[in-house]
Amino acid sequence: MTTTLDGPRQPVRRGRAARTARTTRIVLRTTAVNIRGRLEYPGDFAFEIVFGILWQSSTLAFAAVLLMRFDGLGDFPAGGVLLIVGMRLMSHGLFTMVFGNLSDALLELVEEGRVEGYFLRPMSVLTQILISRFNINALGDFSVGVTVCAMAVSSAPVDWTPARVLYLCAAIVGGVFLEAAVQLPLAALLLRSPFAHGVGKWIDDIMATIGNYPLSILPAALRGVFTFVLPLAFVAYLPVLVLLDRAPQHGPSAWLAEWSPAVCLLLFLGSKRLWNWNLRHYRSTGG
Repeated sequence: MTTTLDGPRQPVRRGRAARTARTTRIVLRTTAVNIRGRLEYPGDFAFEIVFGILWQSSTLAFAAVLLMRFDGLGDFPAGGVLLIVGMRLMSHGLFTMVFGNLSDALLELVEEGRVEGYFLRPMSVLTQILISRFNINALGDFSVGVTVCAMAVSSAPVDWTPARVLYLCAAIVGGVFLEAAVQLPLAALLLRSPFAHGVGKWIDDIMATIGNYPLSILPAALRGVFTFVLPLAFVAYLPVLVLLDRAPQHGPSAWLAEWSPAVCLLLFLGSKRLWNWNLRHYRSTGG
């Protein structure tokens, strides 16, 4: 009986593993081709990286002033605030590298009627959109995030054990998934209405502004909004509370803070299911 049940499963698992490996190879090769193509214009390549750094120069200035002039912000120490800023910027830089095409690039594909062609190819539509272009400026965003995070690690009152370092890395990756979880439903809506692009930019601006500050300085109502409606608290604020040993010790809030990277992943998986549902019901504007 065991042989009968396990027999069919093994080829299925091998088939899935082979498809995953093939998709990974295609993604890596396409990304390498995109980067080589951009390097054909080295001046433009370097300018985009510098532009990404300059775009975040105000954040660098804020971090430097905070570290040198003030002890903190509200009840947060300066090192803790810098950790929030650095983690958010690193997450945003990685998000832009991987999922950045969900905004401007997708809008162009929709307006030019090129999305329909992606349905005819033997690869996920989402994967094709994500690898259609590599966002060079994200390297500048990420480098600023690394710089600020390094400053924060050296100044934050945290005992950096291996477990805490792993939690920091998991939280940064979780921030990538959280931002993708927010943008995926808007990208699904963008397939039907260009209006969603403006909404996505507006939300991105909110996350870039509010996400750099500890939510404890906001009124309780706004803290609730940025935790349960637009959940940017999971990007950096809640993980930093855990790292600083300031998270609640009991109740649902304690669980949400400690497991915030996992919550980010679950939100992303939920958004991806919504995206897939939307694709199944997608109708071309020319159809």
